[in-house]
Amino acid sequence: MLRIIPNMSVAGAKSYYTEGLSREDYYIERQEIVGKWGGKAAAMLGLSGEVGKDDFHALCENRHPKTKAQLNVRNYAYRRVGYDFSFHVPKSVSVLYALYNDREIFDAFRASVHETMQEIETEMKTRVRRDYRDEDRLTGRAVWAEFVHTTARPVDGIPDPHLHAHVFAFNTTYDAVEARFKAGQFGDIKRDAPYYEAGFHARLAKRLVELGYGVEKNEKAWEISGVPQSIIQKFSRRTELIERTAEEKGIVGARAKDQLGAKTREKKRTDLDHQTLARMWTERLNADERKVLATVKQVPKHESVTARAAVQYALEHAFERESVVSEKRLAAEALWRGIGSINVDDVRQEITADKIIAREIAGQTMCTTNAVLSEERWMTLFAASGRGQCRALATAPFQHVNKQLSEEQVAVINHVLSSQDRVIGIRGAAGVGKTALMMEAVRAIEAHGTKVFTFAPSAEASRGVLREAGFENAETVAALLQSREMQQQIRCQVIWIDEAGLLSTRDMKQIFEVAQVCQARVILSGDTQQHHSVQRGDAQRILERYAGIKFAQVNTIRRQRGQYREAVKLLAKGNVEEGFRMLEQLGSIKEIGDNGRYRTLASDYVQLLSQGKQTLVISPTHHEGELVTTNIRQALQVEGILGNRERRFLQQQSLMLTEADRTQADQFHTGQIVQFHRHVTGFAAGEKVRVVGLSAASVKVQKPDGTTRLLPLEQARRFQVYQAQTISLAKGDRIRVTQNGSTMDRQHRLHNGAIYTVAGFTQDGHIKLTNGWVIDRNYGNLDYGYCLTSHAAQGKSVDRVLIAQSSISLGAASRQQFYVSASRARESVTIYTDDKQELKDAVSRSDSRMTALELEQHGSKIRYRTQDLVQQLTAQETLRDDRTKTRVLEKYGSVRTVLPGQERDDELQRDSR
Repeated sequence: MLRIIPNMSVAGAKSYYTEGLSREDYYIERQEIVGKWGGKAAAMLGLSGEVGKDDFHALCENRHPKTKAQLNVRNYAYRRVGYDFSFHVPKSVSVLYALYNDREIFDAFRASVHETMQEIETEMKTRVRRDYRDEDRLTGRAVWAEFVHTTARPVDGIPDPHLHAHVFAFNTTYDAVEARFKAGQFGDIKRDAPYYEAGFHARLAKRLVELGYGVEKNEKAWEISGVPQSIIQKFSRRTELIERTAEEKGIVGARAKDQLGAKTREKKRTDLDHQTLARMWTERLNADERKVLATVKQVPKHESVTARAAVQYALEHAFERESVVSEKRLAAEALWRGIGSINVDDVRQEITADKIIAREIAGQTMCTTNAVLSEERWMTLFAASGRGQCRALATAPFQHVNKQLSEEQVAVINHVLSSQDRVIGIRGAAGVGKTALMMEAVRAIEAHGTKVFTFAPSAEASRGVLREAGFENAETVAALLQSREMQQQIRCQVIWIDEAGLLSTRDMKQIFEVAQVCQARVILSGDTQQHHSVQRGDAQRILERYAGIKFAQVNTIRRQRGQYREAVKLLAKGNVEEGFRMLEQLGSIKEIGDNGRYRTLASDYVQLLSQGKQTLVISPTHHEGELVTTNIRQALQVEGILGNRERRFLQQQSLMLTEADRTQADQFHTGQIVQFHRHVTGFAAGEKVRVVGLSAASVKVQKPDGTTRLLPLEQARRFQVYQAQTISLAKGDRIRVTQNGSTMDRQHRLHNGAIYTVAGFTQDGHIKLTNGWVIDRNYGNLDYGYCLTSHAAQGKSVDRVLIAQSSISLGAASRQQFYVSASRARESVTIYTDDKQELKDAVSRSDSRMTALELEQHGSKIRYRTQDLVQQLTAQETLRDDRTKTRVLEKYGSVRTVLPGQERDDELQRDSR
C-alpha cells in the first residue's frame, strides 16, 4: 500500500519527526534503523547519509539546512510543509522478515522504496506565475527523508510485525530555469499514487521472486505463496482492533477510522528487544504453522506472466469501461497483472505507440486505442451521413390528441415528426415530461403507418417504467441486439430508445448497425447531465457534439413545484453551488454524526410510510446503502411492519469483473458462483455452476447434477461471476431483483431492478410475494429493496426522496449523481450527511468522461516521455555556464550546495544517459 498525506504544520512536522519518524520502533535505541536523505535536491542542499534533527527542522521551517537562509521564495504561514509517503508490504512479507530476520527481504524492500521515490522525483514540478503565465514546470528534483520501521503499534502491550517506510518529502524543489528553490507541485503525484503503488509492489515482488520466494495474488494485492491466512490474521491485531472498535462505536468513515486509530494507540515499550519479540511472535504459531513458514521458500508457486500478456490484459480491462485512460493507469493495471514477473521497465517498453494513441492533456499523458477511436468515428459518421436522407415520419399539419402538452413539448414532437434525419435526437432534463411527449409522438408516427418499437438500456427502464407508461412491448437494448426475430420486426420501422444517455458507444454502434441492415430510423431521447453507461463511451454526448444532428430540447421541469423545482433546475444546469445553497435554505440537508444519522433517516422513512407517501431511499454506494437498510429494517421491526422471524436465503453478490478479468483463471476462487446469461456449449442460459477447482490456466466448475466441467474462459462475455452470500428475509421485507429471471412456475418474468414485497414463505421454504408469485429459495439474485444507488434510481419518480450520503460515499459522489438523486421526488428531498461542506465539494465534481474523439482533437501529441523530458532538461543544464551555480551560491552562501566543476558535469551527463 502507498498513502500520501500532506503535513500542514511546521510544529506538527517537527513533532512527527521527533516523536514518530525517528523513534517509531520500541527498540530503536538499541537496534537503530537510521533515516536517510534522498533526492537530487537533497544533494544540492548538502544533505546526504543519516537524517539529523537540525537539518530536518530547518527544512520544516523553510530554511536552508546549512546556511539557515530562507529556502523557498514564498514563506506563507499556511504553507504545506511536506508530504508523508508511507509504503507498506503485505503482511506475509512482514512476518517472514520479523521471524527469520532475513536481511535480503529488508534490502529488497528498501531498494524498492528508493527506486519508486526516484521515479516519483522525475515527475516533480513547480508552479510558474511569471510573465503572465499560469502553468506547471517539470523540475525533476526533490528532497526527502526516509525512515524504515518494522512493527505496528502495540496491542495488549505487544506490537505485531509490520515492515513499512515513511518517506517525508519536503515541499521544495529546484527550478533550474529561475535558478532558485520554490514550492513543489505535488497534485499530479498524488493523483498518480495508484501507479506508484503498483510500481513499488512490482519491484518488491520481483525481487522476492528472484530471492526464491513465490508470490500469489489475492483480492487486495498479493502475499508470499504458502503463507496461510491463519498466520496473517494472527499478526493483524491492530487492524482488527480498529475495525472492532469502529463497529462498537458505530463509526463508518475512513477518516473517522484513521482518527480512531490515533485514539486507540498504546504507549510504546522500551523493554523489549528483537530477540524477545521474535520468541513471543513464534509462540503464537502452532507446530504446523511453524513448519509451513520454515519451508515456504522451498516451494514457490509463482506463475510467470509476460509483459506483453500483462499489457494486453490492461488494454482489454481498462478500455472496457473507459474510452480514455491515463498512461499511468494503464501501466498500473499491467503491473498488478504481472506482479512478481515483470517490472516497471518491462511495462514501459511494451506500452508502445502501435498499441495506444497517446496525447497530452493538461500535462498528463492520456491514451486510447485505434479500436475505440474507430468505434466512435463509425457511430458519428452513421448519424452524420443520415442527415436529410429520409422522409418525414408524418405530414403537417400535426394534430395532437393530448391537449395538456406545453408549447415546448409540442415543438419537440413536431421536430420528431418532421425530421428527415436517419437519427433523431431529443434532450431533456429529469422530470420535464419526456414520457408524455414520447407517447404523443409515437401515436402520431403510427397513425401515419410506421410502427415504433421502444427500448431502454435497463430492464427496469424498459419492462418497468416504459411498460407502466403504456408501451406494452418495451424491451431492453440487449434484447434487440440479441434477437434476430425482433430485428426482423423493426425492418423499415422506427427504433425509439429512451434513457439514451445511458448507452455505451459499443451498444450505440451495434444499434446503428442493426438500423443500417434493417433500414430502420432511430430516435434517441435522454439526458447527458444524468448518469452515463457503466461501459465505455458517452454515446449520446458524442453524437450531440460531433454528429451535427439536432437534438430538440425540452427544459421546463414539471415534476417538482416551488423552490424545490428551482433547486433542481439549478442542479440540472450544473450550478451545484446555488442548487445546494437553495436546498440548505429549504432545510433539506441534515448534518448528523455517525451515531444517529441512519437512525434518524430510518425514523423519517417509517413516518412517511405511515403517511402513505411513496418514498425512495438513495445512497451512492452499496456499503452505505447496507448501513441504511439495517437501520430501516430494525425500525420496521419495532413498528411491527416487518416480521421478527427471519429465514436465510442464498444471495449472489456480483463481483463486477470485467470481461478481461473473467478470462483469467487467477481471478476465480473456490466457492464462487458462475451464472450464464447466454447459451454456451455444455451450459444453458440461466444455468448456475460453482467453482470447485483451480489451476494456472483453467477453472473447474460443478453443475447442479454433480458433474464437473472446465469453465470456457474464452466465452467470458456470456457469463458473470458472483460471491455466494446469504440474505435474511422476513414477512413484509421489500426485495429487489438483481438479475433477470423468472418465478418458480416459469409463468412470470422477474426483471432486473423490480421491487416486490415478501408475503411469507411456502412449506418448502420458497419466497411468496404479495402479488401471489413465488420465487425459488435458490434464486440468489435478490437484495433488499429499501435503498437504491442513484444509477438504479434513475428514471423513477416518487413523492419523497431520502438520500444517505456521508463521507464514506464521497468516492462515488459527483454532480451527475447528486442531480439524479435529488430530482427523483415530486414533493421534497432530504439529504443526510456528516459534513455539508465536504458533501458540497464532492458533488461539485463532474464524472464526465473524455472521449477518444476529444482526445484526438484536443490533446497535444506526445514527443517525449516524462523521464526523457527530465533527462533533456538535465542535459541542457550541462551546457549552461557557471552563472546558475553562481546565483545559487550568492543566494544561499558559500556552502557546497551543488557539486563543483567536473564532478557536477559528470553527474549531469550520467543523468542525461
